[in-house]
Amino acid sequence: MMQQIATAAGLRYASAVDLNSLLEECRGRILGVVGFGKPSRSPKDVASAWVDMPAIGTDRAFEVWTSTSPVQMQTSGRIRSACNAQILFGCVEIPEDDRTGYDVLIYNDYCRIFDHLDALGYPKLLRIWHYLPDIHRDEGALERYKRFSMGRHEAFVAKGRAISTDAPAASAVGKRSGNTVICFLAAPQAGIPIENPRQVSAYSYPAQYGPRGPTFSRALFTAWDDQQQLYISGTAAIRGHLSQHEGDAAEQAGETILNLRSVTDAAHARGLIDVRQSTELLFKVYVRQPELRATVETHLRDAFGPAPSIMYLQADICRRELLLEVEAVCVTGSGSL
Repeated sequence: MMQQIATAAGLRYASAVDLNSLLEECRGRILGVVGFGKPSRSPKDVASAWVDMPAIGTDRAFEVWTSTSPVQMQTSGRIRSACNAQILFGCVEIPEDDRTGYDVLIYNDYCRIFDHLDALGYPKLLRIWHYLPDIHRDEGALERYKRFSMGRHEAFVAKGRAISTDAPAASAVGKRSGNTVICFLAAPQAGIPIENPRQVSAYSYPAQYGPRGPTFSRALFTAWDDQQQLYISGTAAIRGHLSQHEGDAAEQAGETILNLRSVTDAAHARGLIDVRQSTELLFKVYVRQPELRATVETHLRDAFGPAPSIMYLQADICRRELLLEVEAVCVTGSGSL
């Protein structure tokens, strides 16, 4: 059972078997549910999204964001959200539109997200996930992911967000079918962005990666009462701004671990959070092929021990040469998820 303390948001991974009991246990305190794998009916009366992305090792897997206080639901157009006094979870599914460029499509819905957050008093994005169909498809001589980065950047600018200070932790991965799905966490107050000393900040990438660099921070720290959380963005085998170890999954996994260590060390050096003292550590791993799971799991367990919860999904990574990507949520303090 969850401890009844002032924990703004907690995260649990659940199987299809466990989901209903978890929803019942936390009735009225569910911020959001994201399902992965074979399509299934979304839970009623909660902010939920379904991502058509294979869950490795199971038919379906669920990400459940919970609260220790009652939540309120909101709907604005395609956006569904739920919030407590400290944090908001939201999601939106964006239908494909062949008449509209993907950059424009993303720009329009990102602006709607910002308008929704501003109206509710949760203007600061903390963490955002993007699940993009056909991420590598060329559209008018420009890859779809690069068009996505353009639309996101322009929406940040249009809605008065500063790229270097307001960029949240983020992931953007590809799926084979379905609509674009965006899920996000936001708060009344900003978190603290963390960059990785081993990497160029994504928003400062050179023009070879597209007209606009990806608008995200490598990690973002936030704290409530006696609990601290670190949201680590999707992390891959990139050093500086260059991809490393093309075609070698084991070496890419090792490089990814070095980057995870580097960004968590950067947070610790600033006196924010020590991952070694974490009470909860959850990873989500994206791999191009299911057989890569064992390689990544070995590296993660060697680096972080046997305790972390890990979800494995089959996805396309934002760069064609990258085989895997890892994100994480780290929690320290006396609060329990």
